[in-house]
Formats: sequence, C-alpha cells, structure tokens
Amino acid sequence: MKTLTQNLLLTIALLLTMLITSDANGTLQLADKETVVVKNDIPGENITIHCYSSEDDLGMHTLSYAASFTWNFHMNIGWSTKFYCDLITKHGSGNYGVFDKRLEEQCDDYCLWLI
Repeated sequence: MKTLTQNLLLTIALLLTMLITSDANGTLQLADKETVVVKNDIPGENITIHCYSSEDDLGMHTLSYAASFTWNFHMNIGWSTKFYCDLITKHGSGNYGVFDKRLEEQCDDYCLWLI
C-alpha cells in the first residue's frame, strides 16, 4: 500500500511539473504571450526610448514620427514581470511603467502606448 501511495504522489507531482513548465528564463509556458508597443505619435519629432525590466534590457531606440518599438514576452512564474521605459523628447524626459500585472489586466495581453 505504501508503494502505491508513493507512486500516486510521484505521478501527481510529475503531472503538475508538466503542466507548469518553465523555460530557461523562468517564464510560465501556460501564460499568454504579452505584447507591448511604444509608438511615437508626435508629428515631426523623434523620441528616444530605453525600455527594460529587472531581467531584460531592450536597449536604446530612436523612433521617428509614427514609428514604433514592439516586444513580446511571457509573465514570469510569480506574475511579477514589470517593464519600464525612459522616454526622451525635445519637450522633456521621464520614466514610465509600461507593463505590470495591473496593466496586463487592462491591456488584455496587448499594451499600446502612444507618445
């Protein structure tokens, strides 16, 4: 009886592991892919953006009018993924949270930011 219980527990643990599998980046494979788009909506002006999370630096990008920068990712296992962007325009600069769990609920897997 003890062996049957151990086998049952092992089988359940194995099934749970298969259901909630993470890749090398620790992303939850059952989670939907998230998309964030930052688009320059200022006619005749370039903007510079630098977007990043605690795990990924997406680099600096200069966007001309109507150009956009897009990235995709999966939420981490703890659902705590956050992305920020530093934005620089000729009118000023700032740091903005462009993705977190609260915004994901509002964006429904696709967050579009018009700057």
